[in-house]
Amino acid sequence: MTSPTTPRTILGTDYILEALAAEGLGHLFMVPGGLVDPFLPALARQKKLKPVIAAHEGGAVYMADGYARASGSFGAALGIGGPGCCNMATAVAAAKTDGSPVLVMTGEVPLDLEDRGTFQDASQATLDDTAVMAPLTRLSKTVATAKNLNHWFRHALTTMWAQPRGPVHLSLTHDALVGESAADYVAVAGFFAHAWRLSTEAAETALQLLADKAGAKSRIAILAGAGVEHDAAAARLKEIAERWSIPVATTLRAKGVFPEDHALSLGVFGYAGTRHATAAILGGELDCLLVLGSGFNERDTMHWTVRERSKGS
Repeated sequence: MTSPTTPRTILGTDYILEALAAEGLGHLFMVPGGLVDPFLPALARQKKLKPVIAAHEGGAVYMADGYARASGSFGAALGIGGPGCCNMATAVAAAKTDGSPVLVMTGEVPLDLEDRGTFQDASQATLDDTAVMAPLTRLSKTVATAKNLNHWFRHALTTMWAQPRGPVHLSLTHDALVGESAADYVAVAGFFAHAWRLSTEAAETALQLLADKAGAKSRIAILAGAGVEHDAAAARLKEIAERWSIPVATTLRAKGVFPEDHALSLGVFGYAGTRHATAAILGGELDCLLVLGSGFNERDTMHWTVRERSKGS
């Protein structure tokens, strides 16, 4: 009989699925395969997560990325290591480029079979999945046993949510999946829920100060970058723009964060942008340009164009 003081232990697969459910996820995008087969009975036990089977590991990551963007949370993708991991590379790179929070998990062979010619062995002794994913993610680590699963899982999600956001990768050995974990998972998403959200109140205060300083005839425009895609920022942007009647242009990557049929929309600025946006931002009549969520890359800045007013203007 179990003592009241004996900690509850669960399989690594159950720990991971319970952790994902605790973070509010409803779907796990995956491609089944031998190295992740221990998840199948665990998925049957977990009622809060719906597995979505993809035909290709890259497709699973794209689905998880789309899920993250649409939900305002993060997405999770699962597949085998080695060829499965390599199939994910392009989709993971896209998520990193766009700062999309995605947890990518790949299965790995048992520790005692590493570098012994095991089928699809991509451990650190051979192909090394973590090295393949390292330049494409914010963090890429191997979880060797279920005993340190809680540490690496929470560390990965914390890194994923922290700025700059982006995908993270965990290579899960067979030992980590079928071993037992005694840790009680504590969700991390709540710590980041409001940290980087565009505050309507703060924006109102800043704009009022700007208006008081610049006067009633001040001309202000907003350039919204891809960072406005996240959380509730797009809705807050629309609210602020309408409150102050500020025209809004977007970068190419942020196309769609502000409705282009709106009376205040200038459309896309920069490469392949509209004449309206170009004239408004580079025409020399603005007193202030507010830039939100842009990294000022070549396309977003019209080839890093700098235009200064003449002294007489």
